[in-house]
Amino acid sequence: MMATKKTYTVEIICDVCKKRESVRERESQSFIDTSCATRKIGYADEYGKFHKEDKQPLLVKNLDLCPECREKAYTKIIAETSQMFTTESYYSFLSDEGLMTK
Repeated sequence: MMATKKTYTVEIICDVCKKRESVRERESQSFIDTSCATRKIGYADEYGKFHKEDKQPLLVKNLDLCPECREKAYTKIIAETSQMFTTESYYSFLSDEGLMTK
């Protein structure tokens, strides 16, 4: 009887730009779980209409980021938005004017 070896592959998605990386077991990866400054800026209601939330506190969250987004996260705040009745959050960078950018 021959022994078989299984290799596991995982796909990691950047939480901000949605780039994907496939990593095999024991390989190094360029996407890293990173502590980032985030601010919830609003949510979409059940009809898809966006509601802005003012004066939300700055929070630190751990996000999976690609190298480019990780570099930007050192100097920019990441905006968080959500959809009602779901637990998913969506992330993008805030520009200097407070608007979302990719």
